[in-house]
This record gives sequence, C-alpha cells and structure tokens, in this order.
Amino acid sequence: MEAIVQVMESTIGARDPYTVGHQRRVTQIACAIGAEMGLSSEQLRELRVASSLHDLGKVAVPLDILSKPGKLTDLEFSLIKTHPQVAYDILKPLKLPEQISQIILQHHERLDGSGYPLGLKGKDLLLEARILGVADVVEAMCSHRPYRPALGLDQALEELVRHRGTIYDPEVVDVCLKLYDEAGAPVPGLVPALDRRSQPVPSHISPQMLHRNREARWTREKVSDFRQWLRTFPFQSRFVLHSATASVVAFFFFLSTGSH
Repeated sequence: MEAIVQVMESTIGARDPYTVGHQRRVTQIACAIGAEMGLSSEQLRELRVASSLHDLGKVAVPLDILSKPGKLTDLEFSLIKTHPQVAYDILKPLKLPEQISQIILQHHERLDGSGYPLGLKGKDLLLEARILGVADVVEAMCSHRPYRPALGLDQALEELVRHRGTIYDPEVVDVCLKLYDEAGAPVPGLVPALDRRSQPVPSHISPQMLHRNREARWTREKVSDFRQWLRTFPFQSRFVLHSATASVVAFFFFLSTGSH
C-alpha cells in the first residue's frame, strides 16, 4: 500500500508539485479529526491513504486550467469536477480496498446533495469522506491559489460554521473547530499550523512571474512531447532531421550576420 501511494504521489508531483503538498497537509488534518472522533486504526489507515491520493484525478485536467489565474468557465469547472471519478477509475485496477476508493470518490459530495460527482446526500456519504471533505476545504482556503491569495484559517472556520449541518457534517465541523481552538494553537505534530488571517500573494511573486512560470511549464511539456514523438522514428531518420534543422539554423545565422 505504501509503495502505491509513493508511486502515485511521484506521478502527481512530476506534473503538479502543489497538489502533492496540498494532499499531505489535508492528510494531516483529516487524520487528526478522525483520531479525535475515535475512528479505528483500520479506518484511520484507509482515511490516510484516501487523503494522500484524493486529488489524483487532476492528472487528467489540463495544467492551464489548474493554474488559471481568473475565474473558470462552466466547461473548465465541469472538467475539474471529473477528478474524483477519474481517480476512482485509475485506482480500480489496483484492487485497493473499496472503502478507500469510495472515500476518494465521495470527498466532494455534500450533506445537502450539492456536491459532485454523484450528488449523494446525508447518510449516503461515508463518514471518512465527510471528514476528508472538511479537511480539504480548510487546507484549500488557507493556501495560495492562482486565482486568489490565501484566505486564512479564520475564514475557513467561518465557512464551516456557516454551513454546519447543511453542507458539512456537524460533528466533523465541531471536532475541527475544537482542534483549531480560539487561541489558534494547532495540535502539535498532527494539525499543521495555518495562518489565521488572509494573506496577500508573496511580494516576490508577481502576476508576470506567474504567467512566465505557466509559459515555461507549457514549453517544457511541449518539448517533452516533441522528444517523445521523435523517438518513434528510426535513428537514421532522426539523424537526417537533426542535420536538416542544423543546416537551416546555420543558414539563417550567416544570413543575419552578413546583413549587418
């Protein structure tokens, strides 16, 4: 099981390092809530694995959507909403315990049926999925996203209180509030310290830098795709192509230097 989690995390991290860090922090929060609620060791193990892989399905979402600085279109958001089902489908051949796969599939479902992908409600939701859903919301609101700065722990907890019993499980919310008490002291070693107030985007990160980073990542992906495509040709063909490219580059170089 550990090997599977490590391989999957490496796969996600190679494409989107942010998601791996997010999943690890969510895992800490979810397991702290689960332990406080008295989940068995087996339930906690399944919750830990599910939390560690809950956003695996985002590998199927284009990076320009995941890193988009503005509001998503309806079509783009519909693609985002497929990620629990995609993760479930990816993990199915591995024959993981069904409980783990179901927790991942359900982590964006909500008590009132407003969640996705299945629109489950009430007691149809696994307790572990309800825990993961709350942990996911708290961590996401406390982290910087391409489309907004971190909102902070205070706003995250206000979100839980506002929708306690309608969107989020009331018992899970109460335990989460207990862990992050009014003093703001997290449980050492279990719940990561999160900023209570909203935070501006770090001064060293400008919109231009974010744009350049996205462009650089897109370029790296296209270069990698081109190299993979080249490897499908025999060596002789690749040699001829490289030689022709070098000749064209050299021709234009001498043409430009000769014109000065």
